[in-house]
Amino acid sequence: MRFALHLFIGFCLCLPATASLAAYSRPEIVLIGVLAKRGKKECSKKWGATVEYLNKSIPEYRFLLARLTFEELPRAVAENKVQFTLSNPAMYVELEYKYGVTRIATLKNKIQGRAYTRFGGVIFTRSDRQDINGAEDLAGKRFMAVNPGSFGGWQVAWRHLQGHGIRPQRDFMPLLFGNTHDAVVYAVENGKVDAGTVRTDTLERMAREGKITLQDFKVLDQQPIDRTVFPFLRTTRLYPEWPFAKTRRTSEDLARKVAIALLAMEPESTAARNSNSMGWTIPLDYSPVHACLKALHIPPYEHLGEISLQQILARYWPWIAALFCFALFLTGLATYVLALNRRLKKTMNRLDHELLERKQIVADLNAFKQTLDQILDCVFMFDPDTLEFNYANQGALLQVGYSYGELFAMTPVDIKPEFDKKTFRRMIAPLLDNQQESMTFSTVHRHKDGHSVPVEIFLQYVQPAQRQGTFVSVVRDISQRLVELKEKEQLQARLLHTQKLESVGQLAAGIAHEINTPTQYIGTNINFLDEAFADLTALIKKFLALLTAAENSSFAPEPVHAVRDKLEEVDWEYLAEEIPEAIAQTKDGVHRVSSIVQAMKEFSHPGSKEKTAVDLNRLIETTMTVARNEWKYLAEIKTDFAENLPNVPCFSDELGQVMLNLLVNAAHGIAEKLGANPEGKKGTINLSTRRINDMVEIRITDNGIGIPEAISNNIFDPFFTTKEVGKGTGQGLAIARDVIVNKHGGTLEVESGEGKGATFILCLPL
Repeated sequence: MRFALHLFIGFCLCLPATASLAAYSRPEIVLIGVLAKRGKKECSKKWGATVEYLNKSIPEYRFLLARLTFEELPRAVAENKVQFTLSNPAMYVELEYKYGVTRIATLKNKIQGRAYTRFGGVIFTRSDRQDINGAEDLAGKRFMAVNPGSFGGWQVAWRHLQGHGIRPQRDFMPLLFGNTHDAVVYAVENGKVDAGTVRTDTLERMAREGKITLQDFKVLDQQPIDRTVFPFLRTTRLYPEWPFAKTRRTSEDLARKVAIALLAMEPESTAARNSNSMGWTIPLDYSPVHACLKALHIPPYEHLGEISLQQILARYWPWIAALFCFALFLTGLATYVLALNRRLKKTMNRLDHELLERKQIVADLNAFKQTLDQILDCVFMFDPDTLEFNYANQGALLQVGYSYGELFAMTPVDIKPEFDKKTFRRMIAPLLDNQQESMTFSTVHRHKDGHSVPVEIFLQYVQPAQRQGTFVSVVRDISQRLVELKEKEQLQARLLHTQKLESVGQLAAGIAHEINTPTQYIGTNINFLDEAFADLTALIKKFLALLTAAENSSFAPEPVHAVRDKLEEVDWEYLAEEIPEAIAQTKDGVHRVSSIVQAMKEFSHPGSKEKTAVDLNRLIETTMTVARNEWKYLAEIKTDFAENLPNVPCFSDELGQVMLNLLVNAAHGIAEKLGANPEGKKGTINLSTRRINDMVEIRITDNGIGIPEAISNNIFDPFFTTKEVGKGTGQGLAIARDVIVNKHGGTLEVESGEGKGATFILCLPL
């Protein structure tokens, strides 16, 4: 049944679009019931953009957001008031069990710039607790979880504890709930409780935010970390993320359109960013969630294992029927025979109904196979033991160029030149061992004629009940995607080069002014020294005449008086005081000009195509020097650079452009806040660097106009600007985000309040 369910969902997603109905004057209203676990305001903020995205993608319907509590959502589904639901896995399982809702997509949660479709729980204590090393050691201890209804923050850990003989309500002294993940972590850190549990990636997130140090904590029963699949500390099994599901009465056509729209959502879209995700993927298997709730006997399995009167009757009805028939035997054999015939007829009707259902399932599977043979996406199936292909649709045959007979005598290794059987079996081993549910990777398929086709492969091991398992791979040709990606990279390089040229042009006048000022007083001092030298020459000549007279022993008063008069004329005391100062000023001016020229040389130096180790403190100081004329009349810059900061591997020219953009933006924000500023007031720009674990953080803070909340989600969008026409292209922050996040694998965040300034936080990996 699990395999058939996967095939049926894939069939719904891949069906070609049918002819659309005639347009209505008013679109049909479709309600999406969303679990507002953090309140209705936060729910709108997180999922409102997704609803707007669906309205734009499917204009013939009008989608509306229904923000519902834990109690309201099941009631709305039961009363058929919503067409779709969006909830946590535990709530979805309850709705599926009671009301037959069906998942059509699974959320790709965004963590550190990557997408994850599964999560779990982590049970932890302080690293100095030598008496707690596993779940078995928690008996009699103080324990804290997030919330009784939190799936990731309590229920998955509860199941793990139960498997190790711990009964929370009996064994914990006491069991507490902190209501937030951060509160649980702080309670463990401060010793208020002995241990706690939170959702996976919580500890890493708090460490990145500088709230905790990971070395202060110890994970109990820690599972192996796979950096490429799920690189977070965890104790429990992994469970699928939030599902998007349709209710029983929602049409298949509408569900198909919504599923296609969600799967097509771009990771950088507003809808994805607001929901802190990278879009959606095909629906995952939620049977692990069912198993968890069954093990805990919580809704919808709170009565699992209890024996009711109805169950007793169902189990022992032959004996009860026999006794009842024996009691009635004396009253008439005819009545017994009539009752027996009635039961026989009921059984025959049930068997007929089951036979019809089986025929319908076979017909559906045959229709699905025919449809699968007609779609363009490639589908391969192969045996886990021999690796030989046992199915391929028409799209797969077209991609590799082999016939059915040729392909079924081959294995995946025969069309993947970069693999041999040993490396391929090693790669798929986690799927056979149930360590992973699926994997996605890129490789190359070799066509029969020898040319290569770049492809992206989604691979899953499917094992139906009481049947041998098989590998199913969905393959997509990504040739066009690679071409578009290359063109995008070239365009981004041109944009960065253009903005760098624009920056140099805009700064040229200010740099010229910075050089002109010391040059002027160097010239003035040289003129002064020239005149002083002429005076000193005349004075020296008088002294020489006096020296000659002394040598000839003719001390006439005239040479002495001439020396005295010349000494007063040139004002020797003034020259003795001013000449050293003029020389010092001239040396300082030369040093300033040299510093500006060196800074421009470093800033304009063409960057390398490879990352090089860069001194970030030096790079920031160079940017300050180049942009000095942009900020010196508006702000005072205060620096707090970490000493012994390690060099960071980066593209120095691109990172320098990012720092220039952010520094100039800070100066402009202060200028906008100061206005005309006849008093000559100045704002403040703070620049700081520090190391946080394996990252280096740069903070740029100003006390300027700040960023209005209404546009805070758009400031990194390309071509978005609040400046007047001709004063801003809207590319500065978009390029900064691309350089920091995509090219360096870091993060770029902003904290701001309107009228209170802004802080841009850059984090770069070491």
